Amino acid sequence: MKRTKRIVGAFAALALAGAAQAQAPAALEGMVVRGQNGVVLGVVERVTYRDNGAPAQVLVRPKGPPTAGPRSLSYGALRKEGGELIAPLSQAEFNAMPAVSVAPK
Repeated sequence: MKRTKRIVGAFAALALAGAAQAQAPAALEGMVVRGQNGVVLGVVERVTYRDNGAPAQVLVRPKGPPTAGPRSLSYGALRKEGGELIAPLSQAEFNAMPAVSVAPK
């Protein structure tokens, strides 16, 4: 009986962790992304996910002209600090990245 309770408890914990993981990345959209020295690089426009539901890439719309396409950053390279994301890039490095084409939602 104890083993069954442990197994059920483990499945419940995994389900809760999966639900929290699935909800958290959606909250990333609209977040400000800052680079080195605190410079604002842009805003998260969209998040792409792996098959397991974990975030893979974050598409960041650059600050500035609306014609500039988003840049794709690895979610693993970003760190969350307060209500913002921090990228290990300078403004020049971010601007030099190629824009990605994004299909409408």
